Amino acid sequence: MSHQIFDIAELDVGTCAEKGAEFELRHPVSYEPLGVRFWLRGIDAPSYRQVVRKQIDQQITEGKAELSAKELETRHVERLAAATLSWENVTYHGSALECTPTNAQKVFREQIWIREQVAQFVEDRSHFLPV
Repeated sequence: MSHQIFDIAELDVGTCAEKGAEFELRHPVSYEPLGVRFWLRGIDAPSYRQVVRKQIDQQITEGKAELSAKELETRHVERLAAATLSWENVTYHGSALECTPTNAQKVFREQIWIREQVAQFVEDRSHFLPV
């Protein structure tokens, strides 16, 4: 049996994750596409990793050995907002919502079902890597 040699340096997961990928939001029960699209970076993106390191540095600076559930949730929302490149067709309380880090945090904080779908997408490397 012949084995092909694979150079692990050729698989640049960080660059692929930084470019981002398109994700279409689905209804949380019927799973029907909603026509709402997000362009998201993956967890291997350098910009995403930078936010994680900043959060860890903050925790160290504050001398916290443990974080509360609320703090953990806030940090998760911050990371997802940092992973959000743009979105399309997002209407919130009857008005079009511009894609900004503040608005992304608001949506992910207030709409848990959206946060869950976005997190699943961002954490799945298969969305960002070529086959």
